[in-house]
Amino acid sequence: MFDIIFSGLLTAFSFVAVISIVVVIHELGHYYAGRMCGVHAEVFSFGFGPTLFAVKDKSGTIWRIAGLPLGGYVRFMGDAGAASEPDNAKLAEMRANLGADAERCYHFKPVWQRAFIVVAGPLANFILAIAIFSIVAGTFGERAYSPIVGAITENSPAEEAGFEPGDRVLAIAGTEIERFSDIRMNLMWRPGEAVTFDVDRDGRQLQLVAAPELRRLPDGFNGYREVAVVGFGPSGETFQRSYNPIEAVGVGYIRVSSIVVTTSQYVWRIVTGRAPANMLNGPLGIITVSGQIANGTVDNAESAGEAVGGLALNLIQLAGFFSIGLGLVNLLPIPILDGGHLVYYAYEAVAGRPLSEKAQAIGFKVGLALVLGMMLVATWNDLVYLGGLLS
Repeated sequence: MFDIIFSGLLTAFSFVAVISIVVVIHELGHYYAGRMCGVHAEVFSFGFGPTLFAVKDKSGTIWRIAGLPLGGYVRFMGDAGAASEPDNAKLAEMRANLGADAERCYHFKPVWQRAFIVVAGPLANFILAIAIFSIVAGTFGERAYSPIVGAITENSPAEEAGFEPGDRVLAIAGTEIERFSDIRMNLMWRPGEAVTFDVDRDGRQLQLVAAPELRRLPDGFNGYREVAVVGFGPSGETFQRSYNPIEAVGVGYIRVSSIVVTTSQYVWRIVTGRAPANMLNGPLGIITVSGQIANGTVDNAESAGEAVGGLALNLIQLAGFFSIGLGLVNLLPIPILDGGHLVYYAYEAVAGRPLSEKAQAIGFKVGLALVLGMMLVATWNDLVYLGGLLS
């Protein structure tokens, strides 16, 4: 019973820690961009719900710690929330009510400044991820499997394409491959697509074509995932690299860029019906992964110090991955998300006036439906995965 309680508490702690870091950094991005543009932030809240502690700084911003520690938010002067932007009539009414303070109001800033403030949130998430992966690379270096083919599954696409053990994969569809995980990253969103592999076989350059297929495979956390694979594993050969500070920043940037590109391609394939949405996960999935990583780290540690250090390192890296996801999701051109606001601002820049209140109301309803639809799909995927863990 104690093990179950401890596991549950560790899972809750890990989830709260990861989500709080990612969301707070996102909101700080909005906050500091707003300050740069002269917008007054009325409140910056760490968490939601009832106030536990609050203090007002010299600029008049209230910094509060709330009872529900799941991220946070910043509220600018005149900010009505995520649903809409004021039209011309509401702007006139707001200016009359605010008087001289209108110059510090978010909605009276030039459209490019408002767009900058909006995009600063996702940008902060990407910067956080780059910083995390750079620090990890600079501190611990990198040890990874070389992109060399090991055992080949019988009757797999790899066998049909003519792969042989010992082949070194140089590139996939023109993308250079440095480690075996790059192969998985480049194939997972291409089920059924004929993919060209540039291969080195005993010094000879070959091109092989294989179409990845979806297979249900263990994920290393006592669960299973459907992923697109061609049917070969790593040879077991590894390499070790160390990086100086400048090289480490480059590694962090390249890693984040690779994940952004791969994720964007996967989402586009879902939209165009060329890939299943089974890899989309919601809050339940984040809770599950956080708990699996945290409990796995603690269970495999040989000492309390190793457990604490390993837990901190793994959760920080997990925050890096989730930070990229949050940044990308918020850039989707859907009303109620940051990307939706950018669409509104693009219209305003071209038309010279904000979108009408009626059009914004329609956009909000459509955006809400899309977001709820994505949440339903993600929650279904989470429940299916949890069902597999419990069966």
